[in-house]
Amino acid sequence: MDNTGKSDERRQHADLVRAFKNNPATFVRQVEQACPAGLSLGEHLLDAAVDLAEQGEFKPALALLERAAELYEGAHDDAGLARAYVNMGPLYGMLGELERGVSYSLKAEALATTLQPDPELTLHFASDLGGMYTELEEWERAMHYFELARTTAQVMGNRELEADALLVMSQVAIAQGDADTARTLAGHGKALGEELGDTLFKARALQTMGDADALEGNYEQAVQVFLQALELEALTPDLELRQQLLWELSEAYEEQGNADLAERTRSQAAELGGGEDDGLADADD
Repeated sequence: MDNTGKSDERRQHADLVRAFKNNPATFVRQVEQACPAGLSLGEHLLDAAVDLAEQGEFKPALALLERAAELYEGAHDDAGLARAYVNMGPLYGMLGELERGVSYSLKAEALATTLQPDPELTLHFASDLGGMYTELEEWERAMHYFELARTTAQVMGNRELEADALLVMSQVAIAQGDADTARTLAGHGKALGEELGDTLFKARALQTMGDADALEGNYEQAVQVFLQALELEALTPDLELRQQLLWELSEAYEEQGNADLAERTRSQAAELGGGEDDGLADADD
């Protein structure tokens, strides 16, 4: 796309968002009226909602998804309705309405059981529910849905998503205080990372292994493992992961009684911006 095309796209996006802020109902009608010939209205609304969501405009996207859901429900189109719901769930989650987000993702799951098997749909709601239940600190439910995401990714032959799910599950195990399970899951994720030649998967696996050592009070070992993880992260820089590792390393230094190193490492983490992170992340998405 040339610069003129990009400029027109940005202007159209700004006009849509402005229309939503002025009058949500008018905004939805404007989008409906722009439906191209040969495309169903529900499909058009879904596509427009996804485009807006990708640009961070969650509320306008939800307005379109709610209208699409209304159309699909009226047409008794359960497949379309499931697609609307599976997109609504994580958007409500990102707006901080986690319980509402969970309810829509569960509706998508319920509809999926009545439809022909659709691995993409299953992967979508399973990853989203795992992430939202993690935010709610409902660890067993989070683990259940991340495991569903993992097995679905495995069936699909998507080893990257399978490795990601394993590593997220390993962090849930840490949150549950289960060092042994965390190590086992991280080991499987690390093995997949090695097969894929993915340095960050290996670094994330070492992060969990260091967390497991710290959980068991073996802070000297935890320090060594976190340092190894940082060396791997430096090969494929990921600032969020680096910050997590630095926070965790600083805590291990603190537990060792090494206050100077702990303070220096905390400062390094703080310089990267944001606050302390618990290391948990969503599978997928």
